[in-house]
Amino acid sequence: MKTIKILCALILILGIFASPAISKDLKGNLGIGFNSQFSPENLDSLSGKYWINNELALQGLLGFNFSDSSDDLNIGGKVYFKIKDEENLHVDIIAGVGFSHSDPDRGNTKDGTWVNAGVGLEYFFSGLPNLGFATEVGVTFTDYDHDSSFGSTADSFVGAGIHYYFDILSPKVKRPQETE
Repeated sequence: MKTIKILCALILILGIFASPAISKDLKGNLGIGFNSQFSPENLDSLSGKYWINNELALQGLLGFNFSDSSDDLNIGGKVYFKIKDEENLHVDIIAGVGFSHSDPDRGNTKDGTWVNAGVGLEYFFSGLPNLGFATEVGVTFTDYDHDSSFGSTADSFVGAGIHYYFDILSPKVKRPQETE
């Protein structure tokens, strides 16, 4: 999984320097994808990120792994507040909370909560204006199985996410003067 994180971060960095700039209006957009941050069990999460306006977004996270030896579940949410908006990327302050549950088949069920804060950016390539590549850095406080810890996110300081955005608030409709 670390290979995927490194690959996503590398693609993001290379894309920043290689693509021409584009502008992305995110108001009313719902991004569906994944996020690999902020889990005490290193579980990647399915993600839905909704931009209420161009400065504020809410994200829901659901990560799970059901196997012969253990059943693991993470549920969480994050709030994004845009602090810098550039033509092809934006920088956000992020805060999140969540719940983790692990139920091994051999007993010793573990439950925990986490709270985190950080900074992230999301980049859009010029040829793919609805596909956002994100990376986030931050700190997390975790109380997992009666063991509290405070540290960098997801056992590494960099996490990654990818979202495909759908404009659900106001679909693009051609006006009469825009017809061919």
